[in-house]
Amino acid sequence: MKKFILLLIICAGAREVYAQRCLDINILSLTGHLQAPGDAASCYNECATTMNDHGQKVISNYGTRDTQLDELIKQKMQEFTNASVPGMGSASGPNAAQVQDYKAMAAKMQEMTPDERKAYAMQMAQQMQNNRPTGQMENPAAARIVGTNQTNVMQLKQLGDEFAAKLRTLNGQEKTERDALKTPDYSKCPGVDKTGMPACGCVNGLDGKYWQQIVAIENKYNSQKTALLQSYLPRYKTLIGTIEDNIAKVHYGDDLKTANYKKMLFSQQSSTFAAAFDIPAIVINDIRRTGADAYVNKVNSDAGVYNLSCSHQK
Repeated sequence: MKKFILLLIICAGAREVYAQRCLDINILSLTGHLQAPGDAASCYNECATTMNDHGQKVISNYGTRDTQLDELIKQKMQEFTNASVPGMGSASGPNAAQVQDYKAMAAKMQEMTPDERKAYAMQMAQQMQNNRPTGQMENPAAARIVGTNQTNVMQLKQLGDEFAAKLRTLNGQEKTERDALKTPDYSKCPGVDKTGMPACGCVNGLDGKYWQQIVAIENKYNSQKTALLQSYLPRYKTLIGTIEDNIAKVHYGDDLKTANYKKMLFSQQSSTFAAAFDIPAIVINDIRRTGADAYVNKVNSDAGVYNLSCSHQK
């Protein structure tokens, strides 16, 4: 019963068609934040690190560029969310009085019998049908621009799918190569204390060689991922520029007459932003973080503090 009441409240809240104007942003210029990282050592050097109780370097964040990219994506996606939900980002959404009306409606329905609720639901459905705009036609020239733009957005999505497929291939090859790498054989290290634990210098030396090999693998595949990213970004930017030019031609939706076309244009803009930063940001973060994570282990191994299972001597 509660689900039925909630559904009806939602339907009642949708009696007025809500159409959001596009955001006043330039997605093409924001893609300037999609900067490919360097090798593992440079990725590590960009990081902020702390020292733990064992004297190990610990990455606390992956650097300013990493943080700025994450914050940009989070901020813009929140702006799109706020703009698309009535009452969160637009004055055209429900106001406080309307919210109270919906609550009163819910209370009223709770006091009704099942037959009364059914009759009331039918009445609300009829009102919604009567309130739908009729006979409103979209400007043909503006409609053509929105239709063309939809094709461009689909092409951008297909480009992302193609990019992601090639990345999956590289990631699979990288994992296979890492998995094939033999872990250190600590049995070759001499024991130095009563329990026979191996010497830290020997153990960490073996760990250092292992992590140097991991760093080499990361650099090998991350350079290929970077080259792939740099080959796709110009194609991304061409489509993004075309889509944004079309959005500007209809003045971010102001030239559109119908709610459906306004919503379609807004959806095109939000989809374009998501596509622009989805796969490219994932690969950039992957390069930066896997490279830094591998390199900090080499740093700790070289400092003789990576492996804590041995007998540490002061």
